[in-house]
Amino acid sequence: MKTRLDNRIIDLRTTAKHAIFRLQSGVCQVFREYLLNQDFVEIHTPKLIGGSSEGGANVFQLGYFGKKACLAQSPQLYKQMCVMGDFQKVFEIGPVFRAENSFTHRHMCEFVGLDIEMAIKEHYFELLDFFGELFPYMFEQLSKRYERELKAINEQFEFEPFKCKYPVVKLTFE
Repeated sequence: MKTRLDNRIIDLRTTAKHAIFRLQSGVCQVFREYLLNQDFVEIHTPKLIGGSSEGGANVFQLGYFGKKACLAQSPQLYKQMCVMGDFQKVFEIGPVFRAENSFTHRHMCEFVGLDIEMAIKEHYFELLDFFGELFPYMFEQLSKRYERELKAINEQFEFEPFKCKYPVVKLTFE
């Protein structure tokens, strides 16, 4: 791993690595496409803020012109403000920062979040129905549009194909 990271430019020159970047871009493209077709508005929220943006997660603090600032843990507050401001449905694709110490090798302090927020008019089933449409659409489109990339990735990093039955089963409390 040290050799690969010390020579990252060479490490990136593989078919599988190129495919991973193309697929990552495709996930964002398909997500954005679906949401825009569902009348969502894409927003861009601050990433450098004056305090923590949500409880339960530690923040990265830094100096900002003699004051303290933090890297945003989530766009949650801003998405909720937009929905309360009658936007109804908003989303953001952007970086998220979590200063949480972990003992796992899979913990990420920085990642790209695919965030949505929407008003619920009658029942939380509206949200379940939405996700029941979103995920099958994304899996189907990624499988179709990125078949070559998925094959290249699978040759180096074997994985199970996307599987999502439609309609998605919705479990009620009862």
